[in-house]
Formats: sequence, C-alpha cells, structure tokens
Amino acid sequence: MNSNMSATKLFSEILDEFSKAETKKDRVEILKKYDHPMFRSFLILAFNKDIPFDVEIPNYRPAPEPAGLNYSYLDMEMPKMYRFIKGHPKRSPNLSSQKQKSLLVVILESLHKDEADLMVRMFNKKLDIKFLTPALIKDAYPGINL
Repeated sequence: MNSNMSATKLFSEILDEFSKAETKKDRVEILKKYDHPMFRSFLILAFNKDIPFDVEIPNYRPAPEPAGLNYSYLDMEMPKMYRFIKGHPKRSPNLSSQKQKSLLVVILESLHKDEADLMVRMFNKKLDIKFLTPALIKDAYPGINL
C-alpha cells in the first residue's frame, strides 16, 4: 500500500476482521493485506515494552459519529504519538502534563469510539485481541521491532 495514503479501513475494523479469522494463516493474511506504515507503528507502540508512554488517560466523551465520518483517524494520529512517549527526542520540553492531557482529550474525542478505545489500550500495552501476539505479527511483518 502507498505510504502516503491512509489505511482503507479503520484500525478497529482491521482488528475486528482479524479476530473473526478462523486460522492462523488467515490472520497472517489479514495483517499482510492491510500492511501500512501507520498500522505497523500502531502495533509497535502497542507491543514494544521498551517504548514507555507517560500519559494519564483523561475522561473523554466518545464520538457519536458513525465509522468513516470522524474528524480524525488513528492512522492520521500515529505520526504524532511521540508527544506521549516518555523521553522522545521530538517531544517538546515545554509540553506540560496538563497540555498533554488536553491534547489527548481532543484526539480521543475526534476518533471513532472504537479507535479511541484502541488508542487507550495501546497506551496501556493491553490490546487484548485474541491471537494477536508478537510472534504472529512477526510472521506477517518479519523484522518488525516488537
């Protein structure tokens, strides 16, 4: 897939399709089918324990819009995740925890409710999607840094 274009499906839809697949081969094929740099980034941030988030999950109002009609999408937000990673070199030293929290509220409220939930689970390093393991992800994307 062209790295300039956004994923054709919401990450939550991809992972929903993944969770309905019946065999390991089918699950790997689904990951390959939706291979995209931003989706890989999401998986890396969700599974790599060496990437620490230092963000407090704020209370937010889940977006009421149906899938596809949101103000933002997780694939569009992935390049900005450095703002929530402890010690990231791109992160401004002036980013207070209060400002960080308010940024996060805006993002979570602009995403589809399922993607906002995925983002929170990514921060907590607990996607809890059956069969989605580092080993299976590496089968689909050899060399990925999990």
